Amino acid sequence: MHDVTPALYDGAARTPAMRVEEACAWIAEDYPAKWLRLVGLCERAAGEGWPRIRRGDLFVLASQQGLPISECMEFRMDNNLWSVLSRYLLMFRRDLAGVIFPREADVDRVDLESMWRDHVALSTRFEAATWQEAAEGVRAA
Repeated sequence: MHDVTPALYDGAARTPAMRVEEACAWIAEDYPAKWLRLVGLCERAAGEGWPRIRRGDLFVLASQQGLPISECMEFRMDNNLWSVLSRYLLMFRRDLAGVIFPREADVDRVDLESMWRDHVALSTRFEAATWQEAAEGVRAA
């Protein structure tokens, strides 16, 4: 796997692939613990009947579920990070497509699964190849 180190933003425009790499670095930083905390937060909220999970909800969900403040703080993120993480969440747990609704974006041109395997973990099993496939499956059910 490649090393991905998120650099300080230097003002240069970031490409979609760079934004995906930054999200992968966020996940890989404490993989699988941080990733599974994020998945768990979203699954619990869906199970409790939340109609929609947005980026700004994550900190609230984490604090309501009693996570230490240091762990809650890791879920305060910008829209660029959430844009990619939301796609990975749907690929990982397709049922989350009932509460997470990404919009089409330029990161959709990046091979997310390949980037994950290169930068996070080779053996991860995704339930859907793309977030759109997950969304279609939930709509069809």
